Amino acid sequence: MSALRPILHAIGVTLWCLLPCSGAVQADEKAVDLAEERAARENAVPTASQVSDFDDLQLFAQHLATTTYVPEPPLIPALAELSYEQYRDIRFRNGRALWSDGDHPFWLEFFHRGFVQRDRVDVNVIEGNATKNELRTRQIPYDRELFDFEGAAAGVNIREPIGFAGFKAVGRFEEGGFGQEMLTFIGSSYFRARTGQTVYGTSARGLAVDVGMNRDEEFPDFRAFWVYEPAPGDRQLRVLALLDSPSLTGAYQFDFDPSMTVSKMRVTATLYFRELPGKLAIAPLTSMWIWGDGLAPPPLDKRPSCHDADGLLIHADENWTWRAFARLPYPSVTATRVEKLSGFGLLQRDRNFDHYGDTGARYDERPSVWVEPIESFGSGRIELMEIPGAHEGIDNIGAYFVADAEIDVDQPLELRYDVFFFGSTTTLAERVQPTCDNGDLLATCESFEVSRDDEAITLKIHFQPHEESVGDDDQDVVESGGQAPLGGWGRVDPGRVVPEISTVRGEVDDVVVLTNGSGYLVEVRLVPTEDAPVQVAFRLNDSTGVSLTESFEYLCPHEQPKFVYPAVYTRQE
Repeated sequence: MSALRPILHAIGVTLWCLLPCSGAVQADEKAVDLAEERAARENAVPTASQVSDFDDLQLFAQHLATTTYVPEPPLIPALAELSYEQYRDIRFRNGRALWSDGDHPFWLEFFHRGFVQRDRVDVNVIEGNATKNELRTRQIPYDRELFDFEGAAAGVNIREPIGFAGFKAVGRFEEGGFGQEMLTFIGSSYFRARTGQTVYGTSARGLAVDVGMNRDEEFPDFRAFWVYEPAPGDRQLRVLALLDSPSLTGAYQFDFDPSMTVSKMRVTATLYFRELPGKLAIAPLTSMWIWGDGLAPPPLDKRPSCHDADGLLIHADENWTWRAFARLPYPSVTATRVEKLSGFGLLQRDRNFDHYGDTGARYDERPSVWVEPIESFGSGRIELMEIPGAHEGIDNIGAYFVADAEIDVDQPLELRYDVFFFGSTTTLAERVQPTCDNGDLLATCESFEVSRDDEAITLKIHFQPHEESVGDDDQDVVESGGQAPLGGWGRVDPGRVVPEISTVRGEVDDVVVLTNGSGYLVEVRLVPTEDAPVQVAFRLNDSTGVSLTESFEYLCPHEQPKFVYPAVYTRQE
């Protein structure tokens, strides 16, 4: 039949009508050929230069998971051995930014490898018109001329293409505004973003493996990126990323939507497993807390607070939990059980500049970061990891979700969630302002203090309501005939406000609840029963059991934490 095909094709329909049996065979074979061609195309593994959409990247990552993990070759010593100051002498030339012609709403700048930024990433761009099926993928080659090398870095000899350490996206938060850095991908699977009203702070990660375990953590790396060329007028930037590690691979799609008040990153990911990881930490966040509420600054540093975030907020199972940070002399991991997670995040609630006193770091302008599942994560737990960081340049706070469901290494795992970066909680009020079952706003922890004597620990928690939740009848919660101390605070009516408290490794000696008619000041006296931190959980309810405040949780050190100065401490005052 194959010999007849050119003839049949040449004489066309007339002969086909005269030979119905042969024509039927031809049609059947053509259908089979097309089906086989389609199946082959769908199952073909694209190369990096052929990846033009998320489907391609999924095939790429799925195939990679069937191969043995191969770590990247080490960075040349001339770059790996650079000090922090020497590494800073390598600067990207802003005039060489990709798409900085004035017609594009976003443009890209690149990070050089060196110092601790040793991982190699390849950056590709996807150009053209997707609707017309005219997409083209090309790799951005490493070029020394993209960078200025100054000081000790000027003599670095680079003889071969080494890729990049990462990239940043620059754009305008407002129409007609000036270009600002908005988003960075650099180091392992880290990414961070900001708004027009914040600086950089808390970071997100694509994934964490074996974190908070009695074994070395595995750090999955983004090995390659594909950035879609934005068209004039685009308000979103799309980035594809390939994740790779000894235990898994992953295909990621990031859709970034920046703004002055809230910048949103939509994450779509598919994971493929080489082997079973010990722990899979989903939607991990990392931040820094050195001192603040509950811990005075060290003697050589007079700044009242030093942190990127001051607590972990969890919304799950119609409950709101605020877990304040602490400093222990060793790493600690605490878990909050959840059946249905609505969201969690590391928040910087305190926006008072005087509480930080740092004109350079501007901790009062660090973003809060909130994670919200689009497709349910299922039941599991939110873990908070706290490490005694030596200085503010080290992230020592981690929060992430761990699912109950067992991982099937033979099946891909799909994830979809949003990550919000924002300043004041009022800009994302519908998501991060705690409410009770009837929709009323709950009072939230504004600040707290810890004091100690030879026998006990006193914890003072100040719950502050949101303005719209304060009514004229709130004065009724003050105990009838009670004497209000200076400042308008008086004891609450025990028939109207009921404290709910639980502890681990400690006993409650006394609880006093004061109110000024709107907010609450709670004093809890705890007696440790072990030579270990005291876990305390507290909230206020009304007489019917309806919550008046969010739940405050804290792993309270049983003795005054000590700050260990690093070998070089530059903040002495």
